[in-house]
Amino acid sequence: MVGIKDVAAQAGVSISTVSYALSGKRRISPEVRQHILQTARELGYFPHGGPLSSPGKRTGFLAVSDPIRPTTTERTYAGFLMNVVKSAKERGYDTIVLSESGEQAQTRLEQVTDAGLVDGVILLDVDMNDSRVSRAAISSVPYVAVGVPHDTAHLACVDLDSERACNAAVDRLSQLGHRDCIFFGSAPDEYRRRSNFIMRSLGSLQHYARKSGMTLKGYAPPADSSDAGTWAIGSIDSLLEKAFAAQPDATAIIVQSDLTFVEALIGRLTLMGKRVPHDVSVLSLTTLGDADRLSTPIDELPLQPERTCSRAIDMMMDILAGHGVPMGTVERLEIPYLDRGSVTQARRNPSK
Repeated sequence: MVGIKDVAAQAGVSISTVSYALSGKRRISPEVRQHILQTARELGYFPHGGPLSSPGKRTGFLAVSDPIRPTTTERTYAGFLMNVVKSAKERGYDTIVLSESGEQAQTRLEQVTDAGLVDGVILLDVDMNDSRVSRAAISSVPYVAVGVPHDTAHLACVDLDSERACNAAVDRLSQLGHRDCIFFGSAPDEYRRRSNFIMRSLGSLQHYARKSGMTLKGYAPPADSSDAGTWAIGSIDSLLEKAFAAQPDATAIIVQSDLTFVEALIGRLTLMGKRVPHDVSVLSLTTLGDADRLSTPIDELPLQPERTCSRAIDMMMDILAGHGVPMGTVERLEIPYLDRGSVTQARRNPSK
């Protein structure tokens, strides 16, 4: 079992210097401190909450970094945060919620971890190149992410298997004769910041559509309203007109947006004389398993925060107990296909 002596030997410093670097009781140079923290993380030594600490020395708190951004929607944010807090509580942990984004998110994480206020960190709403991930490499407590960034070397990750789900979605549409499909994506800002699930699913859809010989053209809803996730009806009309002008023979729509947009989309399709699923099939990717509440229930490959968040907390508990979850672990959970009858056989000669 790794101890403070091992960290000191590996870092090439004295035991007292390691102690000062981890506790903050004495000032040492930032370069030395970072080197020591990096070494401690590489050896799996977590002084505030890890397997070397006795239960009595643990804080009983986890930090949950869940940024609030301009495009953050209340339903999705609440769904993931509530499930993390609930799962942690069931395992005897309270949570400290950090809502800053960008550099401020790193600052907040440094404040709570360096002060020894938490035993571990849970990252939510992870980007592909998430700046918070770099902090994991020098943190004195373990990190677990719901989502998979490019760099996973210094944290454990759990996410839904978006690639497998997108493969299943394209296969299902292809087998039902759909050859020309429309894709309505998330708000443009989500792509600009390279949101994890958004980018992975988009890439997978494009890949499997090409592989199956399907035409899949994407159109991003304009963020032209004051509230994130609320789309002006005129904008949706323009979006549909643009899409069907470019693809008059389209027989299916894949949507990667929130429930509000999907409901508005169904309404405008009806006004255009396009019935779901008789004239056009509709499949949702990023709703929360509740698209059965819509005026026309929609097939889903849903986000499932109750599964991913619960698993993230389980992984954290295993890491803190020293039960073999090495840093770099990535788990992907299968996404079930929820069949609501909104995807059916493609109609023949759709433009005639």
